Amino acid sequence: MASTLPYNELQRLAALRQYQILDTAREVAFDDLTRLAAQICNTPIALITLVDEYRQWFKAKIGLDVDSTLRKVSFCTHAILQPNDILIVPDTWLDSRFATNPLVTSAPHIRFYAGAPLITPEGYALGTLCVIDRVPRELSLEQVEALRALSHQVIAQLELRRNTDILTRISTLNRQQIEDLICAFSHDLRTPLLGTRSILRSMLGGAFGPISDLLRDVLEDYCQTNEDLLKLVEALIDISRYKTNVAQNLNWEILNWEKIFVGAIAESHIIAKQKCEITYNISPSLPIVCGDEIEIQRVVENLLDNAIKVSFADKQVILDIVPLGVNEVKISVRDKGQGMTPQERERVFHRLTQGRGRLSRSGPALYLCRQIVEAHRGNIGVESNLDGGSTFWFTLPVTEERSRLEGRNSFI
Repeated sequence: MASTLPYNELQRLAALRQYQILDTAREVAFDDLTRLAAQICNTPIALITLVDEYRQWFKAKIGLDVDSTLRKVSFCTHAILQPNDILIVPDTWLDSRFATNPLVTSAPHIRFYAGAPLITPEGYALGTLCVIDRVPRELSLEQVEALRALSHQVIAQLELRRNTDILTRISTLNRQQIEDLICAFSHDLRTPLLGTRSILRSMLGGAFGPISDLLRDVLEDYCQTNEDLLKLVEALIDISRYKTNVAQNLNWEILNWEKIFVGAIAESHIIAKQKCEITYNISPSLPIVCGDEIEIQRVVENLLDNAIKVSFADKQVILDIVPLGVNEVKISVRDKGQGMTPQERERVFHRLTQGRGRLSRSGPALYLCRQIVEAHRGNIGVESNLDGGSTFWFTLPVTEERSRLEGRNSFI
């Protein structure tokens, strides 16, 4: 075995592991290159092999059923010793290196082999793109060069795969750093916003003396803007909270839908009274649904606030809850305001979505709604068009037995 080890074997193995390719699932790009090699060279077998410490593993294969063979009997172990050349064995019976090889004397009965080493940009031979036949033969010069060119494409795919993984990890790390910064900033911003709310409410209540109608209108506008910012900050904090274990500690109880709807409408009355009428309909035949009432009301409040902000004057916003089949209920918030484009609908529940109109400040709140609903094993979505307003909806599963109420906590 020592005579078949490359001089840079330790570095070569380290390079191979950096690609994180061993024992991965089949991929179309590698399968296509293998198939093309077999067609060009007119062989029944073609392989993309990666030579590990004790085996050669096949990333892609045509005409062979096994996933790997022992390295000590592999032809590719010899091929990687000469990384700048293609190893061609026209007839294994006439080659002392392979005449008694078990891959020659038994299945798959190799009589012809040609292997183009897979060379990394750093010069390490990871394995080969090889073609195999069960009869002796030769390759034309054009076939040899094509095999070499295809081996370069295999390396290009490996590089693309590795670099994509690296970029994904970097992107994930950067997103996490950004989210941590936003969370810290949100905590710092919440206190002054609460202080501003207290001062503005005191001024509107006359604590600092009488105020004119004009100043009252200005202060009410400031108060509403402050409330919007405070809700945004609290949504960002809650998003961070839901990423930890809070969702595992929901307070499960039978949901009182009238209490939830009335509470959500009361929370939204400041902006609603200036714009539109809110009504609600509760189906008389609702099954029992369990969940965290405070968190579900928060979802309804956020969807309701979102609807009110975009509704045209004197238009209704309607809350509905109806059974959906026998296993779910569906809660809807329907408005007649500005609709959304298909692109906006696609990303409306994504984290930190930015946009105009409906999405300008609702992104974090809607993403929080998605987190809460999914923690309750439900789904959330939206139906909308530019002319007819929007209907935001979410579903929750029906509780079949009261005895399951406590048990749900263990797997949420």
